[in-house]
Amino acid sequence: MKTLGIIVEYNPLHTGHRGHLAKSKEISGCDTIIAVMSGNYVQRGEPAIFDKWKRTKMALETGVDLVIELPLYYAAASAGYFAQGAVSLLEKSGVVDCLCFGSESGDIETLAHCAQAIFTEDEGFKERLSGYLKQGLSYPSARAKAAEIALPDTPNNVLGIEYLKALTILNSQIKPYTVPRSPGAAKEIREALKRNKAGTGNGIETGNKVETGNKNGSSSNLADLDNLSPIFHYILRTHSPKALQSYIDVSEGLENRLIKYAEDNRLISDIIVAAKTKRYTYLRLQRAVLHMILGMTKANLAAYESAGGPQYIRVLGFNSKRPELLRLLEKHATLPIVVNLKKADLPPLATQMLDEEIRSTKIYSLAFSNHTYFNEYAIPICLSDMLK
Repeated sequence: MKTLGIIVEYNPLHTGHRGHLAKSKEISGCDTIIAVMSGNYVQRGEPAIFDKWKRTKMALETGVDLVIELPLYYAAASAGYFAQGAVSLLEKSGVVDCLCFGSESGDIETLAHCAQAIFTEDEGFKERLSGYLKQGLSYPSARAKAAEIALPDTPNNVLGIEYLKALTILNSQIKPYTVPRSPGAAKEIREALKRNKAGTGNGIETGNKVETGNKNGSSSNLADLDNLSPIFHYILRTHSPKALQSYIDVSEGLENRLIKYAEDNRLISDIIVAAKTKRYTYLRLQRAVLHMILGMTKANLAAYESAGGPQYIRVLGFNSKRPELLRLLEKHATLPIVVNLKKADLPPLATQMLDEEIRSTKIYSLAFSNHTYFNEYAIPICLSDMLK
């Protein structure tokens, strides 16, 4: 049995993702698919619009055989940490043969060349990078130019380079592939859902029964970062600027900028729009805000990184027609496997990581306007009997 690994958010799952799955199996020649999926928070630094159990169900019904969770500290992180955490889980699963990701480039050789140049970071690369940054280029764009590759700094290209770099760092034997994809589809769908215009013509996989909360397509059951605005104001008003610096991505005076613009703006989105600059991009600010809300500290991230990244493999769901994949995972993985939270028996640092995940889900409940409550211990693993 040959197993393909993919790294996804499915925020939400749409027709482009279905095409990626089919093409990935075709070019890799794999029989089964393991997906590393972000939990209740995504790489943009915001709550996923649908909870991780609903998105796991979508994935299984679309052809994924086993879904494992990318822990919070990596799911809601910058591209480098996101990729390193996800690839590490695939490598330490002990069962993944190939990795296939989407990219705007669609050219694995070009992406690999760029990743290798970034990994080695010779003096020439560093000098060129510094020069391009001084010219005002974004870091991803400057990095690609420094590698002497004409590669747009589009989101999936950036992540693709980071996946390839992570494979190199881990000295992994997983074979990488890429398929062309266009950016923005998921974003357009999220915006359509929030405008109450979800329907069969917007690219949503209706076969996956994506629900918006009620029959008329209301967005009342979508998670939204702005719903956490009261928590953010509480944090700003009860922490000193120095204390705020303990959170990931809060540095270089950013805490003072957020405090300043929170005085005249109630919603998180309005605060970020007022505070953003060329130096402080919207996404960087959004991630910093989320890290503060969830209590994600630089010290904890450093501890996880020193210990090798994600500390366990948590299974969110699997295809009951392919039970051998779960058995192989339990046999070959080099990290503890968590299938049932109530029976999880983990070392101290892994327990801490899992506890932070569970606590973040309690906060995630507040991101819904109807205050849906999610109890991690009460929600069973997702099972599917699909055979594709």
